[in-house]
Amino acid sequence: MSRTLLGLSVGSGLEGVDAVAVRVERVGLDLAPRVVPSGRVAFPPAVRDVIRVATGSLSPIPPECLRAVADTAVFAARQALSKAAVSPRDTFAAGFLEPARPVTSASIHWPEVAGRVAEQLGVTVLHGFADRDRASGGTGHPLTAAADFLLFRDTVETRLLVHLGAATSVLVLPAGGTISTAFGFEAGPGNQLLDAILFHGSRGKDHVDAGGKKAVQGRLLEPLLARWLEHPHLTRTPPKSVNADAFGRSFLLATFDAARQLGAGLPDLLCTATHLAARAVGDACKHALTKPDGPCRVLLTGGGVRNGFLWQLVAQQFGGSVERADVTGVPAQARNACAAAVLAALTCDGVSGNLPVLTGASGGRLLGHITPGDNRNWARCAAWLADQTGDYPRANRAA
Repeated sequence: MSRTLLGLSVGSGLEGVDAVAVRVERVGLDLAPRVVPSGRVAFPPAVRDVIRVATGSLSPIPPECLRAVADTAVFAARQALSKAAVSPRDTFAAGFLEPARPVTSASIHWPEVAGRVAEQLGVTVLHGFADRDRASGGTGHPLTAAADFLLFRDTVETRLLVHLGAATSVLVLPAGGTISTAFGFEAGPGNQLLDAILFHGSRGKDHVDAGGKKAVQGRLLEPLLARWLEHPHLTRTPPKSVNADAFGRSFLLATFDAARQLGAGLPDLLCTATHLAARAVGDACKHALTKPDGPCRVLLTGGGVRNGFLWQLVAQQFGGSVERADVTGVPAQARNACAAAVLAALTCDGVSGNLPVLTGASGGRLLGHITPGDNRNWARCAAWLADQTGDYPRANRAA
């Protein structure tokens, strides 16, 4: 049976909503997804300003801003479905992937955003996928590995996925392999560290170094990079994920202290931090478990593909041979949105969406909270769920 699922995601930069429609054939780990590319819809400038002011605050953003965030998600969803020539009425379900490491995680109530999407579209929404993995002892990272396997697997070529997101991550998919042969982990810091250095170094005036233009003007601080490369996360044995505090406030304070001692400016710090992100990726792929046994295709995803300087440094780690994931039919900047749709399909099919060997969970789990759509959509989803999950132990298959 062919189904169309909607995938929605919000990056940790909180710039807007990525949306895609994903057509899937078959069920579970036999799923054959095909992505209909769409695009990102940015949050209104006024909403972005409110979110940025709320950085680090425990207070929720105003109700009107929350509604604007939800309205942006709905608009992005309608745009994606329109490009796929599918109406919300004919959409099976939607997956919504919240920011993995949002700067203002406490200020936006994402379950309400998901609820508003379900209300306005009439489509059942699955969200909060990481919660169940964490509840079973996992870290919730890398959460999309099972979905990535289904989206990127290939029978003849080994593929290495490098995600340049808030943190950088790597995932190896051996040619013709099964889901148990996929292996990856979070390599080190990424865009979130670069944005934090820029934000604090500019005293809140700048949020994103578009294209890496400021970083490329700086010089590499070799002594500082050498010190950073000894960071406990980078020297730990995988599987591993980047702890929220690993490159947080204490790291930033030490960074600016070191800059003063070295007589370095903000561009120098950005340049060195970009080198760190690239080196973390390169070193991660030299590990025995992630080093492919022969030729492989290196595919880049995430917001970092827009950073020309970071792209150049990562490419150097692989001899210049890297490509955007778009060449496989999966938009590089919408990888998480695609994964959200696939994770929703796996849960509906009664198959666990986490890989405990990578996240540290005690076993495979059905992921996500379910917010029912309108009566017609929910009746269809509920009937499907009941049919697919009748034999509940199937949920551990991806383990």
